[in-house]
Amino acid sequence: MNLKSFLLIIWAIASLGCSSTIKNEYDAVGSSSEKNDGKYAGEIKKENKPPKELKLSSLLCYLAVDPEPEKFARKHGIILINGKVRVYISFNPASSKLERGTLAENYNFMVEKKSNDLSRALVPIDKLIPLSKESIVWSIRLPDRAIKQ
Repeated sequence: MNLKSFLLIIWAIASLGCSSTIKNEYDAVGSSSEKNDGKYAGEIKKENKPPKELKLSSLLCYLAVDPEPEKFARKHGIILINGKVRVYISFNPASSKLERGTLAENYNFMVEKKSNDLSRALVPIDKLIPLSKESIVWSIRLPDRAIKQ
């Protein structure tokens, strides 16, 4: 299996978790200062899933819309570094290095490693949703396991 096929499979899997729409950004997760229906804040409500056009893994989408992302990250074992989250970004293979570099500047993320069409980067939490809407971005997901610095 070549890298393009592998990335296409990863993109398809990530898209499956993003199949319906969020009615209200803050309904996707509970308000972190109060209980909702007997559940504690920051728990994911199963009836609301992120929209597929965001190209974000579900957990990243919930992190991006939570009013207290630091608390949400702690609860779900997501490591934050100075308000940024480490992610893998899959790019359209037809995109250029210049286009990818421009995105890094515009969205203030730092590329740590890259290989062909996949980059590991530290992205500000508030830039996840707008970044996911870029046409050259195929998907954004968390690492399979935590990568400590």
